[in-house]
Amino acid sequence: MAIFATLVFAASCGKDNTNDKDKPNKENPEPEQPKLPTITIDGNFDDWAGLDSKYFVSAKTNDNAPWTAVKEIRVYATEDFVFYYIKFNKEDLDDLLSNNEELPIRLCINTDGEFESGYGSYFLEHYDFIIEGPLGDGEGHFGEYDGTLHQRLETGWSALLEPNNNLVMGKGAGAEYEILLAREVFNNAIAGSTSPNSPIGDIFHTGIRFYGPGWDELCNMPNSSIDEGDGNGWGHLLEVATNK
Repeated sequence: MAIFATLVFAASCGKDNTNDKDKPNKENPEPEQPKLPTITIDGNFDDWAGLDSKYFVSAKTNDNAPWTAVKEIRVYATEDFVFYYIKFNKEDLDDLLSNNEELPIRLCINTDGEFESGYGSYFLEHYDFIIEGPLGDGEGHFGEYDGTLHQRLETGWSALLEPNNNLVMGKGAGAEYEILLAREVFNNAIAGSTSPNSPIGDIFHTGIRFYGPGWDELCNMPNSSIDEGDGNGWGHLLEVATNK
């Protein structure tokens, strides 16, 4: 009996010691969770170049699409922010900037995962909101992006937030531009809308539209080739999953 009791005691101690090792304490602190990559809106794109493709979704312009001004877009989302990266065709961009164009761009967002409501033109799915503002400063250079938030209602587009709203910021250099969208401000704004809406979910859909002189259409991203099934070259909105 003494031997049996000793074995039981030893086994119990061994089990408890194992649990103690697994428990967070000063000697065995809880392992830190890996931090998500950081994007800084500063007109330096090294952080985008080093961002693993598992963190973002992207689209490149289709060779047979009717637009050439934008070559690629990327979208990276965290719980606090949504980041957009835009790579332009440099020749097209230089021509536009040399004419002192303001280069308006629209971030198009479907927040609720359903495509019956919203606006049904320019993409193969409906979208509920746009953030519209110029990328150019009107003097031949990129400016710092700011935008008006619009919601699509049955009667048309309705402005929810005017510029200087701390909703977005952006900077560009060379033929690249990056934009940050603050989810909290966006979600607070649409929460104050008089019409039903949904905040940006963990999974949402987005695309961009880019314009030149007289609001000529210079880009629709994502896009596709023009064929019998899609005579406009419209593409599916990007489906974005939030990184947590």
